[in-house]
Amino acid sequence: MSDHGVVLAIIPARGGSKRLPRKNIHHVLGAPMLAWAIRACRSSRHVHAIHVTTDDPAIAAVARAEGAAVIERPAVLAGDRVFKHDAIVHALDVIEARGTPVDLVLSVQANSPELTPAIIDEAIEKLRARDLWEVFTVDQTLVQNGALRVMRAEHARQRTPSVHCGVIIADIIDVHDLDDIAAVEARMQSRGGY
Repeated sequence: MSDHGVVLAIIPARGGSKRLPRKNIHHVLGAPMLAWAIRACRSSRHVHAIHVTTDDPAIAAVARAEGAAVIERPAVLAGDRVFKHDAIVHALDVIEARGTPVDLVLSVQANSPELTPAIIDEAIEKLRARDLWEVFTVDQTLVQNGALRVMRAEHARQRTPSVHCGVIIADIIDVHDLDDIAAVEARMQSRGGY
């Protein structure tokens, strides 16, 4: 584990997905999609705590079964037009109000089951080595894929774009439908899981 301070993973997983109902707990290779995200965080060398922010009791049950804590997300933060980052900040507020000092915040996407502990660790280590404010994942074409965003806690609430940020390339499918799941399963099987 890191000695730099608490590294907190927050996984937003609302229940109202439209294209694929209950997308975040749809099974991928026999496990709920959310479980893959939690397991990747749990196997990281640096992550100390994992919280899932959700409005859905079934998603909360999966999170707890996988060893993550749950933040109950208010309905106002669970709609289609709510920015993911607003749910992250709400969860951070709740956690810090409990007296937990946080150094780094990870926004981890539940519907990116290809995310690995190695990718998480690479992002954290790059942020620290380069003294950056945030690091996020991009695909092979250098377009942000949303799978992971690592932020210093003091910058997690800012409303302006970070000026000290970096990226890491991570070839990860953002799952939205059954075709995406089929593609992800094929890729994960070819890699032997992670």
